[in-house]
Amino acid sequence: MKWLHLMVVFMFLTLWGPLHAKNNIPSTGGGTADNEQEKKTAQKETYDAHRSYTRYHFEHDEMDFAFQWVLGSIPNGGAEVGEAFYVAGNIEDGNPESWQNEWEKMAIRKETRANAALEKNQKITARENYRKASNYYRTALVSMLPDNPKFDGIAEKIRTCMKKSGKLSEPPMTYFEVPYEKTLLPGYFRPVMKEGTPQKTLLMIGGGETFIEDNVLYIESQAIKYGYNFITVDIPGQGMLPAEGLFFRKDTETQMKAILDVILTFPEVDPEKLAVYGISNGGYFVPRAATIEKRIKAIVVSSAVVDNYRMFKEMPFSKDTQEQIDQWPSFKKAVTSAVTWRWGLDPENVKGQADATKEFQFDPAKVTCPVLDIVGAGEYVNKETERQQKEFMDKVGTQNKTLVITPENEGASSHCIGENRTLMAEIVFDWLDDLFDIK
Repeated sequence: MKWLHLMVVFMFLTLWGPLHAKNNIPSTGGGTADNEQEKKTAQKETYDAHRSYTRYHFEHDEMDFAFQWVLGSIPNGGAEVGEAFYVAGNIEDGNPESWQNEWEKMAIRKETRANAALEKNQKITARENYRKASNYYRTALVSMLPDNPKFDGIAEKIRTCMKKSGKLSEPPMTYFEVPYEKTLLPGYFRPVMKEGTPQKTLLMIGGGETFIEDNVLYIESQAIKYGYNFITVDIPGQGMLPAEGLFFRKDTETQMKAILDVILTFPEVDPEKLAVYGISNGGYFVPRAATIEKRIKAIVVSSAVVDNYRMFKEMPFSKDTQEQIDQWPSFKKAVTSAVTWRWGLDPENVKGQADATKEFQFDPAKVTCPVLDIVGAGEYVNKETERQQKEFMDKVGTQNKTLVITPENEGASSHCIGENRTLMAEIVFDWLDDLFDIK
């Protein structure tokens, strides 16, 4: 096995000047150059995770980012081009209620088609339509607040449809639960093989606004293609756990211990080839857990959040005045308020999110397993994002560390590289294969 020292792959716009990198490839990305430049300039000073660099359909940036996320799920069976653009064409730009209604309508169509197929024992058709129905229900919930009378019902549909789809997979993807304190953390497990022999495994932990179903559609299909078991679990703050009073906590090592205690009993999981991947705020949750939990053999982050408080202080909900926030587009306000709820705050108190994370830090030196850090080029423009990646890579307690900046000219520049999951997965699994010495 070739142990990697600090290999930094920079594929970035030359207009930002020379960077210390192995590769410096000029971008030929789509969209208007003026628009992209304007967004990069804004990102440099104010970090907005929901900022994309190519307009896909909507004029409202927050809504277009959410639509980009839907389109990014297509390779993993989360959507269909025709369906996605049909829905988009019927949505009033920037209107959260219109967004919710149109995605729910498509979700109902797909669930209805899945039910009819299952009655005829057409299992493949049923499986694929349940999978898309789950994602469309999930998309409807993006801009819905928890006090909406439909919130709980749609959330239940997300899970019910994905469970049904999972049962029809081969091998099946099963739903399981992790005992944690006085509750249960929900999860999915899909083995790569029917036989209960130990295999390399990827455990996925989401971010500040995710459900486990998002993680399934983010990378599960690629994990199976590359020969990895796939596991994902919601931790407090994610999925519907806030409805139980379980909000984000700084001590993610306690949740990781509970998760590992369960999944390491699965005969299909090779304990020596277990990697954990965290996206978005998972860039804090996963490495923080790895500082304590040494049963983790490798971590991947997109991207590292060494100091959650300093990162949040760079975001619009911190930098904007309350008067400015009151003037935000309604879709942006709805999405941000929905995330605020996950921190145990009144959804209207979006500015309170930063103070909620004052103790959310970890010491990179205590992360001693191999590390892969992936950042979209557009996201990396932000000064604080760059600073935190540098701190993480400089201080992390392993020599096997790799930073990859994914390029705009391959449509891979946004937060979590959600718009090019194929490229993202290639980077992740090629790195893991090299690490685990897979020939």
